[in-house]
Amino acid sequence: MSAEKKTESLASLVIVLAVICLVMATLLGLVNSITEEPIKANTEKTVQDSLKVVMPADSYEEVPYDGSDATVKAVYKAGDAGYVVEVLSPNGFGGAIDMMTGVDAEGNVTGIAVISHAETSGLGSKATDPEWQAQFVGANGSVSVEKDGGTIVAITGSTITSRAVCDGVNTAFSVVESLG
Repeated sequence: MSAEKKTESLASLVIVLAVICLVMATLLGLVNSITEEPIKANTEKTVQDSLKVVMPADSYEEVPYDGSDATVKAVYKAGDAGYVVEVLSPNGFGGAIDMMTGVDAEGNVTGIAVISHAETSGLGSKATDPEWQAQFVGANGSVSVEKDGGTIVAITGSTITSRAVCDGVNTAFSVVESLG
């Protein structure tokens, strides 16, 4: 095979690869533009539903958070009932856990909700189980798993996830305390 044929063959392979990449990039961009708005709407609905679960109220007003904790995504005032704090707890086993915690005017947890996570199915994903989440209701001050001297029963096989959720709740306590 001559050097000229090898160069032509290589050039045609590069052109074909470039065309395939261009087509795929165009298709990915098209799919993104089609799905972007429905994903935003679904995320907003999940947030609104989670607000109602963790602290039922007539309305929620997002309040500015000027603190230094970068894990705090949003803070909502739920009328006179208290606050709901959305936290992106970065230390879950599978990655960050996006969660909300309701804290009433007396400083007690009214509920928690996991908005999104990447935890192991059947293990860490049990953090979304309402029965497991119920043990946080009424807690105040600080929470931790039993293994760390606290009162929260960790999810079997998912202590890291359980600790991450506790960290998210503790962050919510700190934020509400800083708001006065």
